[in-house]
Amino acid sequence: MRASEQDAEELYRLQAEFCKGMAHPKRIFILTVLEGGEKTVNELAEATRIPQPNLSQHLSLMRQTGIVKTRRLGANVYYATADHQIVQACELVRKAIEQRVGRDRAALGSDT
Repeated sequence: MRASEQDAEELYRLQAEFCKGMAHPKRIFILTVLEGGEKTVNELAEATRIPQPNLSQHLSLMRQTGIVKTRRLGANVYYATADHQIVQACELVRKAIEQRVGRDRAALGSDT
Protein backbone atom coordinates (compact mmCIF):
# COMPACT_ATOMS: atom_id res chain seq x y z
CA MET A 1 0.00 0.00 0.00
CA ARG A 2 1.36 3.41 -0.96
CA ALA A 3 1.82 6.21 1.55
CA SER A 4 -1.08 8.22 0.10
CA GLU A 5 -3.37 5.18 0.40
CA GLN A 6 -2.24 4.69 4.00
CA ASP A 7 -2.93 8.37 4.72
CA ALA A 8 -6.41 8.05 3.21
CA GLU A 9 -7.10 4.88 5.21
CA GLU A 10 -6.00 6.63 8.40
CA LEU A 11 -8.26 9.60 7.63
CA TYR A 12 -11.21 7.26 7.07
CA ARG A 13 -10.45 5.50 10.35
CA LEU A 14 -10.30 8.83 12.20
CA GLN A 15 -13.52 9.97 10.55
CA ALA A 16 -15.25 6.75 11.63
CA GLU A 17 -14.01 7.27 15.20
CA PHE A 18 -15.32 10.83 15.13
CA CYS A 19 -18.70 9.64 13.83
CA LYS A 20 -18.87 7.10 16.67
CA GLY A 21 -18.29 9.98 19.05
CA MET A 22 -21.25 11.86 17.60
CA ALA A 23 -23.52 8.83 17.17
CA HIS A 24 -25.95 9.69 19.97
CA PRO A 25 -28.67 12.35 20.12
CA LYS A 26 -27.55 13.49 23.58
CA ARG A 27 -24.01 14.12 22.32
CA ILE A 28 -25.33 16.27 19.50
CA PHE A 29 -27.47 18.15 22.02
CA ILE A 30 -24.43 18.64 24.31
CA LEU A 31 -22.48 20.03 21.37
CA THR A 32 -25.32 22.43 20.58
CA VAL A 33 -25.39 23.66 24.18
CA LEU A 34 -21.60 24.12 24.18
CA GLU A 35 -21.85 26.30 21.09
CA GLY A 36 -23.17 28.96 23.49
CA GLY A 37 -19.84 28.90 25.34
CA GLU A 38 -17.83 26.70 27.65
CA LYS A 39 -19.59 25.11 30.61
CA THR A 40 -18.83 22.96 33.63
CA VAL A 41 -20.39 19.51 34.00
CA ASN A 42 -22.89 20.94 36.51
CA GLU A 43 -23.88 23.72 34.09
CA LEU A 44 -24.23 21.19 31.27
CA ALA A 45 -26.30 18.84 33.46
CA GLU A 46 -28.65 21.71 34.28
CA ALA A 47 -28.88 22.92 30.66
CA THR A 48 -29.40 19.46 29.16
CA ARG A 49 -31.23 17.73 32.03
CA ILE A 50 -28.95 14.74 31.47
CA PRO A 51 -28.05 13.05 34.78
CA GLN A 52 -24.46 13.91 35.69
CA PRO A 53 -23.07 10.33 35.63
CA ASN A 54 -24.52 9.78 32.15
CA LEU A 55 -23.37 13.22 31.02
CA SER A 56 -19.84 12.52 32.23
CA GLN A 57 -19.74 9.32 30.17
CA HIS A 58 -20.81 11.21 27.05
CA LEU A 59 -18.30 14.00 27.69
CA SER A 60 -15.48 11.50 28.23
CA LEU A 61 -16.15 9.84 24.87
CA MET A 62 -16.50 13.22 23.18
CA ARG A 63 -13.16 14.31 24.64
CA GLN A 64 -11.45 11.08 23.53
CA THR A 65 -12.68 11.57 19.97
CA GLY A 66 -11.66 15.23 19.88
CA ILE A 67 -15.16 16.69 19.74
CA VAL A 68 -14.78 18.69 22.95
CA LYS A 69 -11.83 20.10 24.81
CA THR A 70 -11.37 20.86 28.49
CA ARG A 71 -9.85 23.61 30.57
CA ARG A 72 -9.25 23.33 34.29
CA LEU A 73 -9.71 26.37 36.51
CA GLY A 74 -9.33 25.62 40.20
CA ALA A 75 -11.68 22.77 41.07
CA ASN A 76 -13.77 23.22 37.92
CA VAL A 77 -13.30 21.61 34.53
CA TYR A 78 -14.80 23.59 31.67
CA TYR A 79 -15.91 21.92 28.46
CA ALA A 80 -16.01 23.62 25.06
CA THR A 81 -16.33 22.59 21.44
CA ALA A 82 -12.93 21.59 20.10
CA ASP A 83 -13.56 23.09 16.67
CA HIS A 84 -16.40 25.26 15.37
CA GLN A 85 -16.31 23.32 12.10
CA ILE A 86 -17.68 20.31 13.99
CA VAL A 87 -20.74 22.36 14.95
CA GLN A 88 -21.08 23.63 11.39
CA ALA A 89 -20.92 20.07 10.04
CA CYS A 90 -23.67 18.97 12.42
CA GLU A 91 -25.81 21.96 11.40
CA LEU A 92 -25.29 21.12 7.72
CA VAL A 93 -26.37 17.50 8.26
CA ARG A 94 -29.38 18.64 10.32
CA LYS A 95 -30.46 21.07 7.56
CA ALA A 96 -30.15 18.35 4.92
CA ILE A 97 -32.31 16.04 7.06
CA GLU A 98 -34.90 18.80 7.62
CA GLN A 99 -35.11 19.38 3.86
CA ARG A 100 -35.49 15.66 3.17
CA VAL A 101 -38.22 15.35 5.81
CA GLY A 102 -39.97 18.39 4.33
CA ARG A 103 -39.84 16.88 0.85
CA ASP A 104 -41.12 13.54 2.16
CA ARG A 105 -44.00 15.21 3.98
CA ALA A 106 -44.87 17.25 0.90
CA ALA A 107 -44.83 14.13 -1.26
CA LEU A 108 -47.06 12.28 1.20
CA GLY A 109 -49.44 15.24 1.33
CA SER A 110 -49.74 15.42 -2.44
CA ASP A 111 -50.42 11.69 -2.73
CA THR A 112 -53.45 11.71 -0.44
